[in-house]
Amino acid sequence: MKLQTLVVSAASVALLASTTVNAKPVGITKGSMEIAGISRNQDTKATIHPAFAKTSRPCPPFCIQPTHPFAPAQVETITELDMINAAKAVANGDKTKLLMDNRTPVWTSAAKGGTIPHSVNIPFNTINSKAVAKDPTAVIDILVKNFNVVEADGFLDYSKAKTLYMFCNGPWCGQSPAGIRALLKLGYPDSKLKYYRGGMNAWHMFGLTTVSK
Repeated sequence: MKLQTLVVSAASVALLASTTVNAKPVGITKGSMEIAGISRNQDTKATIHPAFAKTSRPCPPFCIQPTHPFAPAQVETITELDMINAAKAVANGDKTKLLMDNRTPVWTSAAKGGTIPHSVNIPFNTINSKAVAKDPTAVIDILVKNFNVVEADGFLDYSKAKTLYMFCNGPWCGQSPAGIRALLKLGYPDSKLKYYRGGMNAWHMFGLTTVSK
């Protein structure tokens, strides 16, 4: 009887230990569960969003992006934590930063996985060379209204321009690199451009909060 009780007790301890491990909260960093409304999925059996499950897409255009694709410009390539900290700053009223989703609008829907909280959708094709050739006034309007660029007498003043945290679908996506190159051609300072190479693919991989537009 005592042996049976011992066996049952040992099994109970093992089950309790297993339950405790599975219920352990999934933090962003040690001691940080939520930042600016962003957290990680607490289901340790969760899988990546179906829109990002495909491993192989035709290249071109879906080619693997370099870590630093903008040489000689010194555009910094950043991580999820950098994006989260920028989102926190924006949520707290920082007007010097902007999280910029460079994808075409269809990708910001819930069906396609949504977008990063506190970000603004400004598609790459609204600021690229084709957009400039078609309607330069519309491009300047985006720079002035969204990025805090000052236009005067045909010149663009970037001294008070926002730092842009730009992203698209991930390391195989060329939309944010295209957007960054377009802004560099327009004279945007490389020090005020940040490239989140991981994009939505990595964001979903970490189970981070998304919103739909």
